[in-house]
Amino acid sequence: MSIKEGKMSQLDYLIQGGRVIDTTRNIDEIQDIGIQDGKITAVQGKDAKEIIDASGCIVTPGLIDFHCHIGSKISDLGLVGEATYFPTGVTTVVDAGTSGTANYEAFRAFTLSSRLRVKAFLNVSPTGLSTTAYHENLDPGKFQTSKIMSFLSKYGDQLLGLKVRQSTELVEGRGLEPMKAMLQIAEKMHCPVVVHTTNPPVPVEQIAQLLRPGDVYAHVYQGKGECVVRDGKVVPEIIEHQKRGIIFDAANGVNHFSLKVAKTCLLQGLLPDIISTDLTTKSVYAPGKVFSLPYIMSKYLALGLSFPQIIRRVTTNPARFLKEGLNLGSLEEGTCADIAIHRIIPHSVYFSDFEGEKINGEELIRTELTMRDGKVVYRQIDF
Repeated sequence: MSIKEGKMSQLDYLIQGGRVIDTTRNIDEIQDIGIQDGKITAVQGKDAKEIIDASGCIVTPGLIDFHCHIGSKISDLGLVGEATYFPTGVTTVVDAGTSGTANYEAFRAFTLSSRLRVKAFLNVSPTGLSTTAYHENLDPGKFQTSKIMSFLSKYGDQLLGLKVRQSTELVEGRGLEPMKAMLQIAEKMHCPVVVHTTNPPVPVEQIAQLLRPGDVYAHVYQGKGECVVRDGKVVPEIIEHQKRGIIFDAANGVNHFSLKVAKTCLLQGLLPDIISTDLTTKSVYAPGKVFSLPYIMSKYLALGLSFPQIIRRVTTNPARFLKEGLNLGSLEEGTCADIAIHRIIPHSVYFSDFEGEKINGEELIRTELTMRDGKVVYRQIDF
């Protein structure tokens, strides 16, 4: 049935005059964007119920924070998702092992009712990161393997794979055994894994060697103990592992980022595949180190990355990992209307790392409006 002339349906929103950056399609130009019925649509010949003037702003797909900790009802570290993320342009998050087999179903019940899109990695330790009073138990004999496999099969709509924290102080003399036990499960379930690498018990190339293409090496720029920089140079094997498909996530965190390591890596060509926050109740809105995803993105502006380079690492690349090419990471017609509008504002700021080293910046990225599934979920009062 053809639509008669003059009877075309009205757009819900028309975003006009913004600089559209869609790194999935290699677009960086002034464009208008139409939104109708929760999808991005063509604008030609259509009027709109509401026009949003994005002149002087940057319009991107909704941001993806690929490494964070949410679930305020089940963990001391867990954030309140919508209240934390919609004001910062983030429409999708990936929880990095806050819950394990003992509490994942509670985490699931709490997070799936949110308008924020939530994916997750299951911690191999049964209790996950439920408390700040003590660390998780990483004795592989305590891993509930059959239950882990059951959850991965049953809850694949949210669960992406498995997570382990492979730090010297956490593994307690077990070396790489927790990671190896996790990988055995992941091989059986054909799922990816995330490995926390701060202060590892072995040289970093040994960890990367065990990982498979599509697995995630988290905290690539951490500087405690063994790290990806040795004698002032990036460990050559790390570059080769990135080329073979290991995903290197910056996953900033309070204690997992070194400016010395980051500067060396960026100068020598080891850019992160993904930029994320590792945001928790300890670091949200705390200036200097983490604060929010746009704050971390602003730090990479100060470190010399271009805005499109940064956007690729918070939209296109994580969306590809999530296999959500039709829903996330792009502003193509027919895609879910998850959209963020940003303004780069002049503002003197410093960014610090776990050692107290600082770098000065002159710009901050501020979120003006966030749209989730075609609905405005956050807007600055003066925008």
